[in-house]
Amino acid sequence: MNAKATLLIPTYQRPRELAECLTRVMPQASAAGVETIICDDSRDDETRKMLSERFPLVRHIVGPRRGPAANRNAGARAASGEWLIFLDDDCEPGVDFLRAYLEEFGHHSAEEDIAFEGATIRQGSADSLLTEAPHNPGGGALISCNFAISRRAFLEAGAFDERFPMAAFEDTEFAARWNLKGGKVVFLPKAVVGHPLRSAPPAGRLARRWESRVISTYDFGGTTAQVAWRLPRHVLLVILSRFRGRKWSGDNIRAAGRFAAEYLFFLGLLPGWLMKYHAQPRSPFWLEQQKLGRAPRKLGL
Repeated sequence: MNAKATLLIPTYQRPRELAECLTRVMPQASAAGVETIICDDSRDDETRKMLSERFPLVRHIVGPRRGPAANRNAGARAASGEWLIFLDDDCEPGVDFLRAYLEEFGHHSAEEDIAFEGATIRQGSADSLLTEAPHNPGGGALISCNFAISRRAFLEAGAFDERFPMAAFEDTEFAARWNLKGGKVVFLPKAVVGHPLRSAPPAGRLARRWESRVISTYDFGGTTAQVAWRLPRHVLLVILSRFRGRKWSGDNIRAAGRFAAEYLFFLGLLPGWLMKYHAQPRSPFWLEQQKLGRAPRKLGL
């Protein structure tokens, strides 16, 4: 298939949510001739079976099982479209989601260094800190669950950094690289994606999200001593900021306990991460930015 655009949906162990997402978006994709690729990191065969039975026109590829960054990159490399549209498996794309992107592609060349982000709307009340969902209604965040870019530009920019093991910071880091490379970002308010609230992970999994920040702090020029000193302070401040403007409901009192455990888990994991990453090669891009004096101030913390 030689499509103008490819819709990329990474997935991991969520066949039910993926089916709901595809039920919404496949009529749009089929009508417009958009190639749809599911990059499947699942440990079982349920997603492949579901796709074969219900969505036979969707292209299924087995992911590398090295985290969401590597999974998205695998889909991008396999795509035949000159434009890539990224969507997550638990999202609810609006009726004009694909049309908004495709119409904008018609005004640009795939040789331009330009990316597009849609409006990502958190669904439901955000009062409880025991639930979470990305929220980018007015743009400015380039969230990986709702953005588009030419395949050429994405790969030439280095794609997502596959060292990041979890869904944490990989899109933020890519956006920072894109900005420093001089890439443009255009907000498309009609490319709407609803993102249902989901239960916040247990404390141990929350803590493991911070591994990406160990990697990035080293990349931005930090020494092991600086990572060991500055990152715990940064993590604590981020955790405390979650309570800003919140009411002390039963849920949020329970969340306080979970976040305290997250911080303790993080402190326990940090020495191992320092040993793992202190001698590993840094990102060539960020090494160059350090030489140019363009790395994030205060190591991005």
